[in-house]
Amino acid sequence: MKKLKVIQIGGEHDHAAPVFSSLRRQSDLFDVLGYVIPEDDLNYQFDGAKQYFAGSKPSEGAKKHFQDMPRYTLEEALKLPGLEGAVIETSEKKLTKYARIAAEHGLHVHMDKPGSEDGEEYQDLIRYMKEHGTVFSTGYMYRYNPAVKELLEMKKRGDLGEIVYVQAQMNCLHRPEKRDWLHLYKGGMMFFLGCHLIDLILQLQGEPEEVIPCNMCTGLDGVRGEDFGMALLRYPRGISFAKTTAVELGGFMRRQLVVAGTKATVEINPLEYSISGEVKNQCTDMFVTTTEDCARHGWGARGEKQTRGPVNRYDDMMRAWGEAALGLAPMPVDLDYEAKLHRYVLKASGIIK
Repeated sequence: MKKLKVIQIGGEHDHAAPVFSSLRRQSDLFDVLGYVIPEDDLNYQFDGAKQYFAGSKPSEGAKKHFQDMPRYTLEEALKLPGLEGAVIETSEKKLTKYARIAAEHGLHVHMDKPGSEDGEEYQDLIRYMKEHGTVFSTGYMYRYNPAVKELLEMKKRGDLGEIVYVQAQMNCLHRPEKRDWLHLYKGGMMFFLGCHLIDLILQLQGEPEEVIPCNMCTGLDGVRGEDFGMALLRYPRGISFAKTTAVELGGFMRRQLVVAGTKATVEINPLEYSISGEVKNQCTDMFVTTTEDCARHGWGARGEKQTRGPVNRYDDMMRAWGEAALGLAPMPVDLDYEAKLHRYVLKASGIIK
């Protein structure tokens, strides 16, 4: 099978190293030519690319992902013979900028989430990709979570009935330096991680009637970033919410998605957990409670636990982009949806009304 010749631009994003590792691991689909660390990324955040690429070579902590791979300047990389795709993993503020550069060189683009805070810059990128017919993908890895995929199929089949509301949580515990870094982005945690939750809610319920951002800074440890993120999304039958914080002890294991429908309630809890601490061995627990369960068990009804996985949280995402770029399959969401999603991420972050 023909392979997609790709480069990665950036090492600053939190997903940069594992995404690059996923590309290399899937050698049946990708021919990884090397990587680029833009100079403006090296001097941007308190960690990220600095810890990986402070010198001319990756640090010890990143060698398992980047070892033995050539590092290019951006100009060198864009001139590589046969180059067809670029994976953009810069700092969040620079994602859309470098995605546009790659697109203008005729490349298929996978850009990590959520894109820049500049809504018009993002919409211009989407319009450009549509006009030139190249493939665009974003780094929303939960779209490829096996339980989430099953949930979306249930929705399509009508198994959920009418969805009344969705509750989505993505919490964690970050050190003070990381929480202070959030002040670079209005909306803080909602922009940084809550974008994943807005994606899930929109895919399940479509566009809301109203978005009410409720983001704030806890002030713990003297940090300036909005480390408590919440957004309410008003729908005709109820109010859904996305909640994401950086101050919750044990928060990662309580990341969850609850969908309440008239025929079934689906609880995915936790959204993912690792076996042996390895990202490649992540499972998901899913509970489906139906009207029949409630008729049999009353208020104590809860569906049996169903475990999905283990999977790598990035492999299916990168494979979907690679196969679409090679013309083997369509992307699971289209460019119009990506444009709409970005607008609602900005609304939930309080960046636009």
